[in-house]
Amino acid sequence: VAANAESALVTTSNFALEELVNFKDSWDPYEKTDIPVFWHIPKAGGSSIKDAMGGCHRFVQATEFGITDGHDADTEVAVVYPRVPGDADTDRSPFVNIDSSTVAGIQRAKEMGFADAQLADVVVSPFVYELNDLFTPTAKGRFFSVFRHPIDRAVSMFYYIRVADWEPSYKPELKDWTLEQYAQSDIVENNWMTRQLSNTLGGELTEENLNKAMEVVRRKFLVGLMSQIEPTMARAEKFFRWTYHVNPPNQEACRERLMSGGANSNKANKKEGPKEGDEAWTLLAHQNNFDLRLYAYIEQLFVEQESFVKDLPDNFRNVDATCCKCYPQTFPPEGFECPEPVKNGDPETA
Repeated sequence: VAANAESALVTTSNFALEELVNFKDSWDPYEKTDIPVFWHIPKAGGSSIKDAMGGCHRFVQATEFGITDGHDADTEVAVVYPRVPGDADTDRSPFVNIDSSTVAGIQRAKEMGFADAQLADVVVSPFVYELNDLFTPTAKGRFFSVFRHPIDRAVSMFYYIRVADWEPSYKPELKDWTLEQYAQSDIVENNWMTRQLSNTLGGELTEENLNKAMEVVRRKFLVGLMSQIEPTMARAEKFFRWTYHVNPPNQEACRERLMSGGANSNKANKKEGPKEGDEAWTLLAHQNNFDLRLYAYIEQLFVEQESFVKDLPDNFRNVDATCCKCYPQTFPPEGFECPEPVKNGDPETA
């Protein structure tokens, strides 16, 4: 704690952050009852991390997917294997039967005793403050996230929502727009990160809001960077003590694929982004004036937080790894629930 308490990055403002009391501080020692919470920022590289956790590490996830296949009607919290989009031979993944992506879903999860049931390896959600209700003093959450340069993220968002006809945010009319038009429209996001992290979704932002956002990130988040996606994943693996338990060589190959390529990378729509000094850059910087400062702070935190895991080996995911899909099977001493071999075409057992 001392290193953090005396950090050059300590903010001058004094925020109690009572509204995030069910989340551990980032420098608190790791405990097995802590539940990792991945704050998914749109178009910031989060899909690669999410897919690495679900598809490669084979974690039991709590996301919006847990209530598909009729599981929204379940009355008791449980691990389920809903059908996934794809062919009949696709392996299904384990989820907890809650929805962490809506306020109503969080309320339902709370009433079902989600946190203390300790079924989820990781929660994925677009929320920050709303999630405090999901956890309890005996089963606290721990935030981590991947952050992206605000201008790059805004450019990516522009090119994405004009083609992503599967998204609620789809805007086909933007196909005829320039980036400059988008940056001056009421569709463009304004300081999205600062607003979410300071819980100020509308109205004018102030320095106080930025200071609060900085303090929330400093105290409550293990930060990652999209520009450093593999080191970000490696740090999360060390921080949360994630090791392979299903089939390590396959899991490593899966992780390698995602860390080098990206999951939802929208490559077909990659365009050359604006450079600093260009009109589009200047206009987007105006919409992200606080987020740019917040991001620079996060970049500093990323360097500094290396101290949290400095005593753990880089390939921690392979240390004491076990293989429940090998013959003979091996398991970690604390036990491990091997993912069920449920194929998409099978009737679900749970």
